[in-house]
Amino acid sequence: MKKIFIIFTLILTCSTSWAQDPVLKTLIGEANKNLEVLKKQEIPAYFIAYRIIDKDAVNVYSSFGSIAGGEPSHMRILQVQTRVGDYSSDNSHEMKNADDTYDNGAAYVSIENESLSLKDFLWLKTDESYKNAIQKIQQLKANSAVNTASEDKSPDFSKQKADKNYEKPIYLKDQNIDVEKWKESLGRLSSLMNANKDIKDGNVYIGCEVQRRLFCNSEGSSNAENDVAFRLMINMTAIAEDGMDLPLYKTYFATKLEDLPTEAELQKEINSMSSLLSELKKAPLADPYSGPCILSAEAAGVFFHEFFGHRVEGARMKQDGDAQTFKKKIGEKVLSEKISVIFDPTLKTFQGQALNGSYIMDDEGVRGQRVEVVKDGVLKGFLMSRTPLEGFPESNGHGRAAWYSTTSVTRQSNMLVQSSQPLSKDSMLVRLKEELKASGQEYGYLFCSVSGGFTNTNRYSPNAFNVTPLVVYRIYTDNRPQELVRGVNMIGTPLSVFSQVLECGDDYQIFNGSCGAESGSIPVSCIAPALLVRQVETQKKPKEGSIPPIIERP
Repeated sequence: MKKIFIIFTLILTCSTSWAQDPVLKTLIGEANKNLEVLKKQEIPAYFIAYRIIDKDAVNVYSSFGSIAGGEPSHMRILQVQTRVGDYSSDNSHEMKNADDTYDNGAAYVSIENESLSLKDFLWLKTDESYKNAIQKIQQLKANSAVNTASEDKSPDFSKQKADKNYEKPIYLKDQNIDVEKWKESLGRLSSLMNANKDIKDGNVYIGCEVQRRLFCNSEGSSNAENDVAFRLMINMTAIAEDGMDLPLYKTYFATKLEDLPTEAELQKEINSMSSLLSELKKAPLADPYSGPCILSAEAAGVFFHEFFGHRVEGARMKQDGDAQTFKKKIGEKVLSEKISVIFDPTLKTFQGQALNGSYIMDDEGVRGQRVEVVKDGVLKGFLMSRTPLEGFPESNGHGRAAWYSTTSVTRQSNMLVQSSQPLSKDSMLVRLKEELKASGQEYGYLFCSVSGGFTNTNRYSPNAFNVTPLVVYRIYTDNRPQELVRGVNMIGTPLSVFSQVLECGDDYQIFNGSCGAESGSIPVSCIAPALLVRQVETQKKPKEGSIPPIIERP
């Protein structure tokens, strides 16, 4: 009897935990009630999902000693999704020869837990969402009469087992934040930039955001999940004599205040960045180049995220207009046999450092899963949301959307690039010089940091990429000292560059940042070692051409 009693208690706790949260309780009740009405209409709805993001934040900025911010902000944002049709074909289907729009309309709701006000918002937004869904599915029927059928015949929406997750609320007031102390510290830190007249713009930012994500759908899934994010950023920009902007950035991410760097450590970082910025201003312009290079671990993480990660997002490959780079390559070698690529939203930390792309359940109510996309160079699978793909009928918990976006699509989480045969930093430099000598090159490049990049993934334009490095060194084969250069853009096509990866380093770096795509800006992490690439191309970075300031900065 004792064993039976324990089991019953656990079941009871799990099934009623959502009732502890009055907002989630209202969402669940209204989703079920509203679907009962809408599924009886002439064009019936078959699915409703509600999502509320509660954002409680405080931010402080300081530029050259001046302070801004410090006032807390608290908001709640509601998104409603209604589907008409059925799982095989509904209003989310791709519209041929038309630009699919992603609904970024968000309704701001009261931060109070009073249910009647929330029910009013849910009533209005559900009605609006349902009518939009009807209009879309009618347009799809007309569109199908004059256009070819989709290449991918999989359903529009996957069936998933109901799942639940519940965490008790946490609050900004419990994060031990002293705003006045932040202001004093940031004022001292940004004042350090006054000493270097080469700095055109400079600021320091610190912020904390406590986010509570509430989700439920008419299938029975629900989620109440918290995130705490402390972010600290240092930004500096100089302008060269020829008018080229020269930015430098340094970012820090933590889930606890005590894990951010100390003021003394930040002073050291600011002074180092300031010196580097002055060196960059005097550095020579790089010439166009084609040959071997090394991407530092930081640069390699951004590179893989931008130009590999987006090409293994399943929903993207379902679109007929997408280039579908890897769709037919399951079981084929796409990277060096030394490399494996994993996406894991369940990974909270790496080497003791917090990761930005972690979560328990995604924004479609599916539990996040570890996905080994590439193993020993061979493509094994894709990141999946509830938009199925031929051969991949279910989600693996990567349906994500920004707080202001209603539409979730397949997105990345925590990306980990691993090597089975890593080399030390010195060995990587030796191998670079070997490759340079073998190709008859006088020098190659070491890309230390990058500011991001862009690429096309559709089939209507070349699938080239463009990366903007911030700090680049020229490495000479005759052992001359490495030389800082500026004005470099790295270009190429993803498949050709990935096939040229020769070696990986043994030192991993973490990039915690944000990724912007169809469903808005979401938090992600990239963990990667340095890469030795046999062949990359560079071109000159565009410049503004404006004359540097004539009057000296105060």
